[in-house]
Amino acid sequence: MRAAVYVRVSTEDQARHGYSLQEQKEACRCRAVDLGAKTVLEFADEGVSGATLDRPGLQGLRELIRSGQIDLVVVRDPDRLSRKLSHQLILTEEIEKAGVRLEFLDFDWKDTPDGRLFYAIRGAIAEFEKEKIRERMARGKTQKAKQGGMPIGFYNYGYVYEPETGKVRLHETEAKVVEEIFKWFVQEDIGINGVAKRLNEAEVPSRKGKRWHKQVVRQVLVNPVYKGTWQYKDICIPVPAIIDEAVWLKAQEKIRGARRLWAGQRKHDYLLSGIVTCGECGQTMTGVYSKWWNKKDRRYTCFKGYQGARHRGCLPSKYVLAGYVESAVWEQVKDWLQDPGALASEAYASSPRVEDYLKELERTEKLLSEVEKGREAVLDALASGLFELDARTKAKLADLKRRKERLEQRKKELVLTVRGASGAVARMDELRALASEVLGRIDELDFSEKKALVRALVAQVVVSGKGKRGANGLADITVTVVARMPEPVEKAGLLESVKARY
Repeated sequence: MRAAVYVRVSTEDQARHGYSLQEQKEACRCRAVDLGAKTVLEFADEGVSGATLDRPGLQGLRELIRSGQIDLVVVRDPDRLSRKLSHQLILTEEIEKAGVRLEFLDFDWKDTPDGRLFYAIRGAIAEFEKEKIRERMARGKTQKAKQGGMPIGFYNYGYVYEPETGKVRLHETEAKVVEEIFKWFVQEDIGINGVAKRLNEAEVPSRKGKRWHKQVVRQVLVNPVYKGTWQYKDICIPVPAIIDEAVWLKAQEKIRGARRLWAGQRKHDYLLSGIVTCGECGQTMTGVYSKWWNKKDRRYTCFKGYQGARHRGCLPSKYVLAGYVESAVWEQVKDWLQDPGALASEAYASSPRVEDYLKELERTEKLLSEVEKGREAVLDALASGLFELDARTKAKLADLKRRKERLEQRKKELVLTVRGASGAVARMDELRALASEVLGRIDELDFSEKKALVRALVAQVVVSGKGKRGANGLADITVTVVARMPEPVEKAGLLESVKARY
C-alpha cells in the first residue's frame, strides 16, 4: 500500500501549542506503517496559515491524489488540513472521490452520519477560533493606531517604514523629489503630465525604479500624508510632514481648477469612443483634434503620448480621419437594420457559446452546495448544544446566507442567459420594430441617438492598415465592424427615444 502523510504548522501553532513538523511526521509515518503502508511520502507546509488552500505541500498532495498514485492519507487532525469548514469539506470529498482512505491520529474519524456531523462541528469550531484571532488582531491594530503607531505597513514614496519599531521617518532623497513635485505644480505653469515628463527627462526613478506615470504624480499631489496626516480607517495618525499644509491646499485648488477648465471647454464628438481598436498594435484608439497637412480635423489614433504609457502604439504613428471610420460603421449599422437577420447571424457567431455558460452554471451550483453544507453544519452544531447562538455565530450564519443569496442570484442570471436562445425570436421582432421606426429618418438622428444605436448593435470596431501619411490619411485602411445582438429594446431605450423625437 502506498501512503502519504501531510503535516502543517503555523508560527502561531508553534508558539501556542508547541506543534512541530518533525513530531507530526514521525507520528503520521508510524500510523501509516501500522496500517500496512510499504511506501510513505511526506508533504509539509511550515509557517503557512490553515485559512488558505494555496499551500505548496497541500497542492503537491492533491496532485498525487488526483493522479491515483496513493491509497492512504494520514494527517494528525482535521485542523492540519484546514481551519475553514468549507475547505475541510472540499478536501475530504476530493480525497474520498479518488478512492483514497483518510486517517487522522487525534480524531476518531468514521464514515457515518454521526462521524461526519462531529467532523463538521470540529471544523466549524476551528473556523470560529480563526475568526476570533482575526478579530483580536483587528482590535490590536486599531488600538495601536489610536496611540499614534502604524498598525500596518506604510510604504508611501518619500518615507521609510521600520517594521521593528513601527516608526516612520523621511527618506531624504525621495522627500526632496516630493518637494520639487509640489513646487513645480503650484508655482509654475505646468500640469500633472508636465511634471511626470520633467521627472522622466531628469531620469529621477520612481519607488519601483520605473518611469513616472501621470497617475502616479497625481497620487502624490492629492495624498494628505505629505502634509503630515496619514489615515487608518477613521483615525488620523501624525507622520513627518514634507510640505506645508498651505502648499498642499494650493495644489488641490489647482487640480480642481483644471477640472473646471476642461469641463467648460467645447468638446468634439466621437461616435466610436471606447469601442475602436487598432488592428496592428491592439491598442485602443482615442479621438484627437489635430492638425495634419495644415488642416485641423477629428481623427482616431492609437498613439499614447502621455508619460508612463506602457505601449506607445504604432510607429510611425497612425492617425485616421474620424469621419471616414464613422461613416463606414454607420453604413454597416444601416445595412443591419435593413436586414436584422444578418445582424443576428454575425452577433451569435461571435458571442460566447451556450456550453461556456452551462459550465459556469455547474460550478455555481457546486459552490451553492458547499455553502449549504457549511450552513447546515453550524445549525446542526447549535441543535446539538455544542455552542450557543452568540453574536459571532449569528455573524457567521449571516455571512453564509449572503453568500448563498449571491450565488443564487448568479444562478438565476445564468439560467436566463442559457434560456436566452428561446427568446431570440422576440428580440428579433423588437429589432425589426426598431428598424421600421428608424430607417426612414436614420440620418436625421442627433448625435446621442446615433451613439446609442451604435452601442446597441456594435461590439467592436477594428481599424487595420498602416495609415500612410497623405492628404486624407486613409491609404490602405480597412474598417471591420463586429456585431452584437442588442439587449431588449425597452432596456436600451432606443425605440422610445425615436418615437418621442418624431
